Amino acid sequence: MNKEFTASNTVKKTLTSLVTKTMRIIAPELSKKIAHKILLTPKRTKNVWPSHVKQFKTRTRYGSVRTYKYGQGKCIWLVHGWSSCAFDFWPLMQQLAESGYSTITFDFPAHGLSKGKQSSLPQMIRVFEDVSSALFEPNMVIAHSMGASIVANSGWFKQYRADLLLISPVLDSYALMQKLVSHSGFDQVLFDQVIHDIFKKDKLLIPNLNSVPKLKEFTGKLKIIHDKHDSYAPLSMSEQLSEQSEAKLITTNRLGHKKILRSKNIVKVVDSYTNMQACSELTA
Repeated sequence: MNKEFTASNTVKKTLTSLVTKTMRIIAPELSKKIAHKILLTPKRTKNVWPSHVKQFKTRTRYGSVRTYKYGQGKCIWLVHGWSSCAFDFWPLMQQLAESGYSTITFDFPAHGLSKGKQSSLPQMIRVFEDVSSALFEPNMVIAHSMGASIVANSGWFKQYRADLLLISPVLDSYALMQKLVSHSGFDQVLFDQVIHDIFKKDKLLIPNLNSVPKLKEFTGKLKIIHDKHDSYAPLSMSEQLSEQSEAKLITTNRLGHKKILRSKNIVKVVDSYTNMQACSELTA
């Protein structure tokens, strides 16, 4: 069975490489347009927020984004990642509200209920900068997945000194993208052209957006929750950051990349910033 699966993946990778390379040579402009659509279109899931959640729009240079506020108490910003959305935080928002916190989150363009069909990491960073300037300063920021790269690479983060909690962080987005492209067989030249086009538009070069150097310089309290069996964001990057900085790494077991957001232990970690509770390994 494993041999059949491996053989099937090899065939798919070979075909993808052949098709994308051939298209780039025969129809360069069309192939680049298709590549933009494939690489820059996040998955979007339908969701319905409860009526008692306050909803409003926040203006950015890319248009308005849907923003959500829930609870009363110390303010926590929640920042989602690629192909995710604000609604993924809803179970956590309820838990935090019950513990006396208020939360604010929003959908990036082309995600959740915000308009748009395509996005990119540089665009999401710019949007975060616009949203952060429009909101009250938080007591804490919680970022999930690529949300960690968005926050750490923003201009706003350079002045932030309060608490930061990263959940399943993607700390080097370009390395992850490069890995996915390599495994899929997608034409490398075509991929590089898309990266260059993004740079021309947003003036941020994705290969330079490694979050680790920025987070190592962070002077606030930083903690990381990462599952040992996360197949999307490598635990090794969080371990590296923890070893090279004051960041405290907390591991979970068999929660994966997204299910971890439903763990009730996240609230315990949030409380530990002020209560100084000891945390090592958590379970669901």
